[in-house]
Amino acid sequence: MPTTDNPLERAFMARVRSEEYAADLKTLQSDLDDRITALQEEFNAREDVIDLKRKIERCEEERRNCIEQAKTSGISKMGSFLLRIRTRKTRTVIPAKFFARFGAETFVACSTVAIGKAEAAVGKGAFDDCCEADVKETGVTVEYERQEVEAE
Repeated sequence: MPTTDNPLERAFMARVRSEEYAADLKTLQSDLDDRITALQEEFNAREDVIDLKRKIERCEEERRNCIEQAKTSGISKMGSFLLRIRTRKTRTVIPAKFFARFGAETFVACSTVAIGKAEAAVGKGAFDDCCEADVKETGVTVEYERQEVEAE
């Protein structure tokens, strides 16, 4: 059973306890991280691990060289092997050209202005009347407010 019927006091004290437990957990995690780091360093220093990493790097270098050779030579298929090059196309609207072709109304209807760029161009706060502000609740806390005791 709770020691008080005040849900705000209970919420505040639960947060205090939670922070204490979190500090203990952080200490344990730090100890574990130190042990893991030591084991990783020991593992990485082993000769067999170093040798395997060197072999892997040599294979990767050979792979890169062979792909570059095939690309330079124009080879895209040889025997049952294919050189498959994946690409990604990105497009960026050129504002001046878009404006010239589709006009001011369409340009304004589908454009956005980055706050940082606008502030750099005209100064911070110079366009606040041109902005919308959206306030979202990101969390709720309960705080302890000390009350002054009046002297009699």
